[in-house]
Amino acid sequence: MIKEKKEKLYTISQLSEFTGISEHELIRMVLLKKIHAVRLGKSIRITEDGLERFLENLSGKAIPEYDFTVPVFYTAEQVSRILQLSVDNIWLLLKSGKLKGFKIREGKSSWRIPAKNLDDFIVSRSKEDAIK
Repeated sequence: MIKEKKEKLYTISQLSEFTGISEHELIRMVLLKKIHAVRLGKSIRITEDGLERFLENLSGKAIPEYDFTVPVFYTAEQVSRILQLSVDNIWLLLKSGKLKGFKIREGKSSWRIPAKNLDDFIVSRSKEDAIK
């Protein structure tokens, strides 16, 4: 019988206490995919491996895990899952110009959102929330 190694999961609160980084900033980093996390229902958990990678990145010893020279595009449906908003809300953000994207053809499912634009949107919303 093979035993599977169970990896410890950390809450955002635990990670905040451990690193001294605010919970708000850690959630932003999770949304920007700078910290590997898993979702358990509505909860976010950081794996031991994700914590190790994050700490290595903080110390500057890690090799970057993403190649930012290659453009990444998300669909409105993918962005809705990332931001935990309805697809209708994502379409409204796109149409209003608050979230930058472009259409590849006619129809609602044709929107594409560059990863950088999504990152910029998350950062701007995080700053707005911090001011409030």
